[in-house]
Amino acid sequence: MADIDDFLTRYRSAWWANSAAQIESLWDTSEPRPFYKAEEISHIMTDWDVLRGYWQHNEGFNDVNELLYTDIITQSMGDTRLLVGLKMRWDIRFAKDARQMDGSAFAWAGQTMGGDNHVAACLKRVDDDWQLTSWVEAPDAPILYMADLYLKNVRADFPTS
Repeated sequence: MADIDDFLTRYRSAWWANSAAQIESLWDTSEPRPFYKAEEISHIMTDWDVLRGYWQHNEGFNDVNELLYTDIITQSMGDTRLLVGLKMRWDIRFAKDARQMDGSAFAWAGQTMGGDNHVAACLKRVDDDWQLTSWVEAPDAPILYMADLYLKNVRADFPTS
């Protein structure tokens, strides 16, 4: 599990660096197609050029992107593949001049947001290291997510009993 923690630390650092090249370096680009579903994108990206465009767009879209991974679980899928599940806390400050991928105005440019997702990812053993082949971000259903936000939003000094 230490090697998975190390891999996820490097992936987190690549996003913090806001570097498409660093992010891509942690993917197995010898695979014919990636499988990537970001929470904020309405489709699954299965084309390397499309995925690279998404990562490159994020370099100018985000000023700061911090990820925290917890509750990491793994399941072997044979000798060279591993299924990884985790909780992902994300916090982002959008660039002041952030624009959507289509060039249109972005309503929250310059603002910060944060949230929680679950991630399912597939890693493949390449030489002596892990590389991603898929990544899927999934928030909870809206009613669960909103209830959790309400529960977390209670003042620390409010009587609970």
